Amino acid sequence: TRVQWPKGTPLDTLNFLLEQHGLTAADLSRLLGVNRSLGPKILRGERRLTVDHIRLLATRWNIEPGLLL
Repeated sequence: TRVQWPKGTPLDTLNFLLEQHGLTAADLSRLLGVNRSLGPKILRGERRLTVDHIRLLATRWNIEPGLLL
């Protein structure tokens, strides 16, 4: 199946992936293994994903890491 990626920022892509998998900001925190408040901050654009976060999410969702850069 070919996925139609949203045009926009890496944050748009992250939101798209979370939505497609039925995940929340709190779920993002759990996926990243970080403090519960970091997921919402990332989604609001107050904090950025680290390289380690991007690698982890790319592996989890089997996507190119560049989609989240």
